Amino acid sequence: MGVLKDIARWLWHLLPGNPILLRVIAAAGKRKRHLFVRFAYLAVLVIVVFVLGSSVLSTQAASLAELAKKATVIFMGVSLVQLFLMSFVAPVFAAGAITQEKDANTFHILLTTPLSNAQIVLGTLFSRLFFVWVLLLSGLPIFCITMLYGGVTGAEVFQSFGLAACTGLVTGSLAIMISVARVGTRRTIFSFFLGVALYLLAVYAIGASSYGLLAEAPSGTGFFVPKMSWLAPVHPLLALLVVTGQTPAPPLYAVQHYGWPWSWLLANPEYGYMWITTLASTLMILISLFFVRRGAKEGETNLWKRLRAFFSGGSADGERRRRPRTVWSNPIAWREAATRASAGGRSLLRWAFIGGGVLIGLALLAAHEQKWLGMNPSAPGTTRDWLTSVAWIELGVILLVVTNTAATTLTREKESLTIELLLVTPLTSKYIIAGMLRGLVSFALPMIAVPASMLLIFVFADLVRSGPSVTTPEALLLAPLQMTACAALAAMTGLYFSLQSKKTVQAVMTSTALVMLAAVLLWGCGLTVRSGGGGVFAAVVQPLSPFHSVQILIDPLSAFSPRSGTPSASELLAVRWTRLLFSLISTAAYAGATYWAYNGMVRSFDMTVRRQTA
Repeated sequence: MGVLKDIARWLWHLLPGNPILLRVIAAAGKRKRHLFVRFAYLAVLVIVVFVLGSSVLSTQAASLAELAKKATVIFMGVSLVQLFLMSFVAPVFAAGAITQEKDANTFHILLTTPLSNAQIVLGTLFSRLFFVWVLLLSGLPIFCITMLYGGVTGAEVFQSFGLAACTGLVTGSLAIMISVARVGTRRTIFSFFLGVALYLLAVYAIGASSYGLLAEAPSGTGFFVPKMSWLAPVHPLLALLVVTGQTPAPPLYAVQHYGWPWSWLLANPEYGYMWITTLASTLMILISLFFVRRGAKEGETNLWKRLRAFFSGGSADGERRRRPRTVWSNPIAWREAATRASAGGRSLLRWAFIGGGVLIGLALLAAHEQKWLGMNPSAPGTTRDWLTSVAWIELGVILLVVTNTAATTLTREKESLTIELLLVTPLTSKYIIAGMLRGLVSFALPMIAVPASMLLIFVFADLVRSGPSVTTPEALLLAPLQMTACAALAAMTGLYFSLQSKKTVQAVMTSTALVMLAAVLLWGCGLTVRSGGGGVFAAVVQPLSPFHSVQILIDPLSAFSPRSGTPSASELLAVRWTRLLFSLISTAAYAGATYWAYNGMVRSFDMTVRRQTA
């Protein structure tokens, strides 16, 4: 009995009675910013339900069955937004946990406590996931609204929540593992967002191709997916298509010949995804346990350090030997772009994003020419949809990375107590903020070149090939310009909250939530205008939205509602000229908003920083 009591006590202190977990949960419920985050999350879901409901249910339904089918579309849209938020919100909470301790130089103090490695990792992970899962649960009443018209069952709602919760668990575990293994908030954020975006895009592309479809699965009506993919158990969106019935799963007897556990995974991909992500999270947590106290031995020389020093030209004792580098006229800008904001500048992940984007563009071009994935050179509508989707994902990653990087710029100085060194220099507030903004924009430009190069590939292909064009030449000029203006405004948003906040996590959470909320609101406005008929008025409004501006530049036909029929040549020409003019106006508006925020930040910089450091 004594042994059982000891085991029970150990399990209790491992998670339910974990001091880190109890401390964070007790303090989280009293913070106003968590209330604002919950409000923003619910507001996004409500807006999605309202926009989709007004567009889908506006037409007269012929029967209750048709009404139920339209309600399923609303449920699918809300579930997609929920999955997206869980994929990117969970690691923002989790990744900043350990890196915050390291930036504040309190991580070594945490290691001197009686807490074990497992208590540190599990307490840090689940204290952040608790807030994420409560946030997820708060949206349950909104999902119940979609059940009013039928077509959506309670089992589908809870399966959707299970997919989102497991997505938050696996992304949070991945962020914890990266933050433990690699020191630095910027590296954690950049590594995570790039990896998640590439994984979701690559696996979905393979699953939607003819190579990824499961032969035994019945035909469905999925988005770009005619039937269930054998990759559904490892991809949240493909699993969600099964939950909503758009790509039905085959019965167990039809896939029995694959053997266990593959047959069960293919027959139940939604539950298979939950089990796989749970096991993967467990594995990543176990890996994290071996890196918790690695930082305490950074000064010791081992075989790995000697080998790394031999190939890098440094020394095994940690002394750095690098060639001198040319610094820009503004050293703050150079530091943000070349050393700190880029997390190494020439890092493998950054080049992977750039190279991967170019390869995806070439793959889309090959698929278009070879008629893969439903694409056809004579009917380029599907190719435009793929091109727009990839550009949206890349723009989303750019905005999130720039916002999170900017949000850590000044808070890291405060947490590492180096802000006082910056204040005693002759640099003025205008010089410092201008340098940070310029450095962040310079950091974003190579990533913006990724969608620009993809557009360049298709514009060049349209010039040398006869037949209908996939995109327009003006998209090559205006899309990168608008992305740069949006990235600059996102950087200013992150810088503002980095100035106002004392902690990195607080600045990252607030700025990310605000940028995402603004993007969703503008996206909803553009979608509402299009559903109302579109046309020239949509070409005026949509360029104001970051994502709709990219879509309407790539595909001018997206300005028209599908219910309005095929537009005439004169209407299409009017839309092209209108969206060209208002794309320039929206770019100037974003630049003006950035300049206005810059001036306000310059005026309040000295007083805010000195008040916080007093």
